[in-house]
Amino acid sequence: MGFEVGRRMLKWTRANLDVPGVGNIGASNTQYQQLLTALDLYGVSSKADPDDPGLVPVLRQVRERAQQQLTQHPGEERNAAVTQVRNDAHTETGRVLLANVNRADRAMTADPSFQHADAVLLAADAYLREFAGSGDAASVVAIRDLIIHHKMTHAMLLNDGSTVECNLVADKWYYNKPRMAVPADINCGLCTAAAVITAVTGSFVTTADVVRRIYPAAPLVDAARTGLAGRDYATVYQHPESFVSFGRNLQGGSNMADLAKTVTVNAKAADGIKAVAQQFGVTEQGTQSTALPFADAVQAMLQPKYDGCVFAVLVVSAGHWNFARRTPDGLVFVDYQTDRPDKQGPQIGTNPQMGVKATAAQRDLGDQQTVTFLAFSR
Repeated sequence: MGFEVGRRMLKWTRANLDVPGVGNIGASNTQYQQLLTALDLYGVSSKADPDDPGLVPVLRQVRERAQQQLTQHPGEERNAAVTQVRNDAHTETGRVLLANVNRADRAMTADPSFQHADAVLLAADAYLREFAGSGDAASVVAIRDLIIHHKMTHAMLLNDGSTVECNLVADKWYYNKPRMAVPADINCGLCTAAAVITAVTGSFVTTADVVRRIYPAAPLVDAARTGLAGRDYATVYQHPESFVSFGRNLQGGSNMADLAKTVTVNAKAADGIKAVAQQFGVTEQGTQSTALPFADAVQAMLQPKYDGCVFAVLVVSAGHWNFARRTPDGLVFVDYQTDRPDKQGPQIGTNPQMGVKATAAQRDLGDQQTVTFLAFSR
């Protein structure tokens, strides 16, 4: 079925639109010419591999150009053909995304590994973001759930922070009761550090591995050891201050004092991420420490000097860390806090993500953020 759709798409040439009585009626316009250019690009790019994920941004460009034509020149007679092109581009986008879910799943079956499991989950998330209501969505959800179950039972969860609400102030266990927290929900800096190290080295590194590297001899008082009751301290003490403080003291809230402390914590986390990455043999290749508007930060990360790099990105305006990497779409941002069964795996998007939020609309932080970033490679 996929190849048949692909062959139909390959027939999208100027001749399909510029036919007598359709394409030649109405004044020439920029939007229409841009649509033809995008179609020509698809025709060339899809010949080698009609399932290439790099075709997705090209297909989205076709859709966008077609919609611009329909919106800005609604009276042109060729718009019936343009509408068909737009609809077919949408269908083909879904087919390519689905093909990549299945391709990643086959690779995982042949070679079960974190990298292949991660590829399946990210491909599934990309499909379900746009095609959750499609007839194939149920099969994609089933594949995703099987992979999550496999990761859970084979120690492949990158975020292995405790999912139990607990008191994280280790040295004050019996003396006060700070706000309780679920470690896995407040460890975005640790998740990002683990993702950077895993991506660059190819070796699977979890959030607990990062904590153990920072605190090989955890400063646990007797009361804390009693409270742990056999649990691994590295899965419990995962919090925003982990890079500089074992106990968690940041109480949160909405006043400016808390905001100022959050900024300070994130500045220290940036230094901590660089330091722990170096311990795993991962080198910082550049830092953008001044907050930039999102679009400007993306352009900076796409500069040639960062070729081959992955990124730890601090969404300053949200106080949240993401992992980022290049794909044929440009940059994608991944929140590995959600690499857990209750969150259905990591969340991915072309905008920064806060995957622990309840709905898809809340998870996507949008493109109006300010961000800083750290670039890493070998």
